[in-house]
Amino acid sequence: MKLRFGFSVGVLALVTVIAGCGGGSSDRSLSGCLGQTAFAIGSGVEPSAVSVSGVIEMESQTRVDSDTSDDLRLNQAVSNNCDTEAQPLPVTGVAGGYVSATSGIYPDTGQQLDFAQDVQDYYTAQLKAGDRVSLQVFQTGDVEPGRARLQIFDPSDRQVFDSQSGFTSEPPFLHSIAMGQGEFTIRVSSASGGPMRYVLIAAAEGTASMMNTAYADPGFVPGEAVVTLRENGSDPAGDQLVTSLAADGAVALGSGAWKLSMNLPGAAAPLNQQAQAWQRTETLSWIKTLREHPDVASVSPNYHIHAQTLSPGSNPLYSRQWNLPLINLPIAWQAAPNFGRGVGVAVMDTGLFSATPNSYGNWHPDLNANVVPASVDLLDYVSGELDIDNQQGRDTNPADPGDSQARSSNFHGSHVAGIVSAVDNSAGIVGVANASTLIPVRVLGRQGTGNLSDLIDAVSWAGRTDSGVDVINLSLGGVGPDVALENAINDAFENDKLVVAAAGNAATDEPTYPAAFDNVVGVGAVDAGGTRASYSNFGVSVDLVAPGGDASRDANLDGAADVITSAWGTDDGGVFEPGYAGLQGTSMAAPHVAGVYALMKGEASTLTPGQFFALLADGQLTDTVGSATEYGAGLINAVKAVDAARGGNIPDVLAASPSVLSFSQATLSQSLSFVRYPSSAEITIQSVVVGDDWLQIDPAIAGGAPPSSVTVTVDASQLDTSQIYSSEILITYNGSRELEIPVNVRLVDPTDERNAGRHYVLLVTSDGNYDTVAQTVVSATGGQYRFQFGAVDPGDYFLVAGTDTDNNGFICESGEACAEYPVNGLPQPISVGLDPISGIALSTSFRRPTISALGAPRVDFQGYRLNRDGPTAKKVQVQ
Repeated sequence: MKLRFGFSVGVLALVTVIAGCGGGSSDRSLSGCLGQTAFAIGSGVEPSAVSVSGVIEMESQTRVDSDTSDDLRLNQAVSNNCDTEAQPLPVTGVAGGYVSATSGIYPDTGQQLDFAQDVQDYYTAQLKAGDRVSLQVFQTGDVEPGRARLQIFDPSDRQVFDSQSGFTSEPPFLHSIAMGQGEFTIRVSSASGGPMRYVLIAAAEGTASMMNTAYADPGFVPGEAVVTLRENGSDPAGDQLVTSLAADGAVALGSGAWKLSMNLPGAAAPLNQQAQAWQRTETLSWIKTLREHPDVASVSPNYHIHAQTLSPGSNPLYSRQWNLPLINLPIAWQAAPNFGRGVGVAVMDTGLFSATPNSYGNWHPDLNANVVPASVDLLDYVSGELDIDNQQGRDTNPADPGDSQARSSNFHGSHVAGIVSAVDNSAGIVGVANASTLIPVRVLGRQGTGNLSDLIDAVSWAGRTDSGVDVINLSLGGVGPDVALENAINDAFENDKLVVAAAGNAATDEPTYPAAFDNVVGVGAVDAGGTRASYSNFGVSVDLVAPGGDASRDANLDGAADVITSAWGTDDGGVFEPGYAGLQGTSMAAPHVAGVYALMKGEASTLTPGQFFALLADGQLTDTVGSATEYGAGLINAVKAVDAARGGNIPDVLAASPSVLSFSQATLSQSLSFVRYPSSAEITIQSVVVGDDWLQIDPAIAGGAPPSSVTVTVDASQLDTSQIYSSEILITYNGSRELEIPVNVRLVDPTDERNAGRHYVLLVTSDGNYDTVAQTVVSATGGQYRFQFGAVDPGDYFLVAGTDTDNNGFICESGEACAEYPVNGLPQPISVGLDPISGIALSTSFRRPTISALGAPRVDFQGYRLNRDGPTAKKVQVQ
């Protein structure tokens, strides 16, 4: 059979490769190495003259699956289908790959592109306790969705992790190794279905694991932007300036922020997918123009925010609250007889269940007695198309209008409020601070989604000194490091309002906001056994952890899934009935911490957010349950927290960021920042002890107040690249207090072993059609790619490169390596004239830049189309 493939570099011929490796471990019950069908391609024609050339570098510790579908097509695959053929993966290292349970042909218009069967890939990694292994999966094309499976085996060939039946979702599936040290074997396989791209990462404890392997494309409101002005702007009051910037109106938000609108044709009419994409593109173009104004400090899209809850499936309702004894609440209540009385807790969420949602009151019976009385304050901030109650726009009634679905999904705010403040009335559940004043603030509307501008306004109100709010719970996320939101949070902090936020449910260490802001307590989730929930984020977004549940586990062996039971409701047929439900998520973890703070403040009314952070950094609020990377300061302990507040002995504490230093061949020097808690604390450093002479700190800091930061450097000449090193920096301050900073060093990954896979290098027209006018193929040599094109017609072109691991004719898709000139995610045209261009430098990676690096989402980007027989077509627009 002959198959056509439209690359300009050759013609395909059918070949067969039989791969074997002499028998894998039968103890694992895994299939052995499999035969593969592949396609070879002829060599291309060398260009007669060079007009454009350069080098593509790749990130340290980058690897590629040795038998991708592209490799199999070319008959250049190296089998890695059993443990004796396993590829080494450095730590911290990243590998892009491909698996598929079946082979076949991609659906296409007149072209035939095949995908090969590759059931499994094997890797080995030198891991130690606290290291992490993660797998992120991306589906390919209009074919049967695949289901991936991740398995990990320890040095004794014992399976320590199995994702069981497989998964298809894009959020990374993560496992922390906590069993010994040595060479672990990792198996990535396809449990069923068609082709999948994947990114496999092995990350050392305390290091960022580069989980942003897909371009972030969060939702936002077309035609709207959130803007802050410079203090030295031409019009300090802002009214005149923002009026000139907004083509269709401006609304003042709190904390110096504004919501601006533009004239956007068709904004009010239902739009097809193409028109929606056009509106998003036009909005981002307008935002780019706003950023160039000299009086504008920051601009962002009006992002959608979302509740941080995962549905546990069709679990029954539970009367058990295992989460309360897990953090010692029954004992804490004996030490806190006020139960949070007089402390205002603002739950910013979907609003509150009411039997009569069109009027204020008739709240859920487990919450009704604690809800703040009606007033003239705005408590419903949901606006625009997301507002689905009977009173459009902002108003004083925070009742949850439901969603009129057979299975209601909108009572998220009631569930969160119940965890914080459910009354001890023998009717149902009991809240952490069951006598606190509950202030429901509706910021999430349709399907648990809200807008950034509404959230900023709500936080600004709650942050006022006269709001009656003492703690703000944000069981939501989905925005980048927005300046206007951070300003509102900082204002609240300065006015003695503690802000608590859910760390997110993507099982990643990529910063999640608002949880990752400095003045926010970011909360991760644990199951009933105190182990990090499989979905919970970690890293910089997590200051501590609390019960969030995990429906996939029964860690306390009570015969029920580890979900959090709290208030809920139904609105079937428009009839509102109170009830209860079991949910999981960091949304459930955050209100535990907000409630504990309310207990503390109920016993010590002068307690401030800064003092809470000082106690947290001093270890007085939590129990250590694992590494700081996954658990932050540890699991909240209500008894310890109440005792610390009642004792009133607030320490002056010195903390470091990052809390763990990790070095590699590519990173031999890092900045270490110091933070004081509270901010007014007087700190004097007595001594600094560095564990090894290959570790240096500059400048010397003993004998005075700590600087804002120091530089820590590793002398690699003293170390063996085959070894793993651990050390510490011990800082003694204020007499006998100590700050210990662990240090890990791994100097593996020689440059010539780097390989991100065969790269297709393209020159693409910059006229909006994105046609590929020139294409070449390069392989890695010495840790880099060198490319050159023959004579190219004068013009402006985008220069891009990347892998096509699934052989679907597109590069730079999620899960594939990608390089764009000059910066990945922000391509700029190069101008080709009559003179040759040489020395162009790009960088390729399986990682993708964050929203904060890009400045805005990358709308609907899916990759660049390679040349085929016939006219070239673009897949999507490039933003």
